[in-house]
Amino acid sequence: MEPVFHLLDSLSPLEEGLRDYLEASLHPTHHEIGEPLVKEGTVARSLGFIEKGLIRGFRTNYKGHEFTSWFMKEGDVYASVRSFFRQQPATETVQCLEPTTILSISFQQYQSALKKWSSFHRHRADLLEKYYLQSDEREEMRQDESYNRFCFLMKHYPELESRVQDQYLASFLNLTPTYYSNVKSKYFKNNPRPGSR
Repeated sequence: MEPVFHLLDSLSPLEEGLRDYLEASLHPTHHEIGEPLVKEGTVARSLGFIEKGLIRGFRTNYKGHEFTSWFMKEGDVYASVRSFFRQQPATETVQCLEPTTILSISFQQYQSALKKWSSFHRHRADLLEKYYLQSDEREEMRQDESYNRFCFLMKHYPELESRVQDQYLASFLNLTPTYYSNVKSKYFKNNPRPGSR
């Protein structure tokens, strides 16, 4: 549980009592590959700190095609944002891509912490700002030309290339599988992997 407290302390020192409250409230859950944490149309009842693993958020259009919005991995705080904070049905599905361990807190526990400890509002604001900026960067990236989108992936999320299936990365970059394969080949031709010739 220490990584959670290290993250929060790095944003703002934890008030007396808040650390104990979170330690008592955070509940570890273990999830398998492919398991949904939140399903589209259901209400997200918790948010969580990813202790181990990798997840993605995706939406499905009217044709049944999936579009990956984001990935999060160990060290990240995740939530189906609109669903959790407004307690309304989710417009996305959140799915585990690896065996994943999450430390979760319920909406009611989250609200109680906000009411009792004023500093928790600072943690909330800083985390929302961090992930909002990342979301804005991703949307801007998707307006760029295809090769630059892959360059963005390798600059900001290089570990995903080896941890995530190509079909999910293609949808994340808003590319067809064929275009994704082409730009990936071009990138590694220009930037050989370590140890390759």
